[in-house]
Amino acid sequence: MKEKRKEVLNFVFMTKEQAQLFFPYSPGDDLEDLWEQRLFEQKQFFLMRPPIHLVWKSKLKKLEQEYIAFLTLTHQEKESLKPKGNTGISLSFPNDFLSAFNQFHKERNAHKSELLKAQNYPDLVEATENWLQTELSFATYWKLEATALNDIEVIRSKEPDPMELLEELKNTQNLINSSLISDLKQNYNILSENMKKEVKRLTLLSKI
Repeated sequence: MKEKRKEVLNFVFMTKEQAQLFFPYSPGDDLEDLWEQRLFEQKQFFLMRPPIHLVWKSKLKKLEQEYIAFLTLTHQEKESLKPKGNTGISLSFPNDFLSAFNQFHKERNAHKSELLKAQNYPDLVEATENWLQTELSFATYWKLEATALNDIEVIRSKEPDPMELLEELKNTQNLINSSLISDLKQNYNILSENMKKEVKRLTLLSKI
């Protein structure tokens, strides 16, 4: 039973019975329409929810299973299961944390636009994977292991308002007389509570 599940997840083979478990439907349903509806629902999820790596990866895995089940039930070729472009490429950010912040939000907006344009499974996966990689690269940029030593409580999915965070970054620049990320990390203990919290939140997000 365990081996059969492994085959399903790797899409080597899926029976009609297995496909019906991953892609349930009622008699009379138009499977093409049903798939389009479910694809749209997943797109909305990614557009509306914070990009938490483990949560999004879980959603992508479920969508992958639904897609192969849909192809099985509609007797279509099991192709284009992988993104067409280059995913998983880390993004480099400048040492200036204000510039890095601006670059990150520019990249994030671009990823949202790509996701909005995605009309099929491969394009949606590619847009989502690229977005996740940018989020991970930015979180890694801020990573500071010393944050584990404090008792500040953070919620990974609770991101501060971008404009408020930008103001915090400007205040931090004035406080430490530098906009270098290395100087910010060296002066972590004197940062504002909100800034400490955000560095810790991003550090946690960098650990997938």
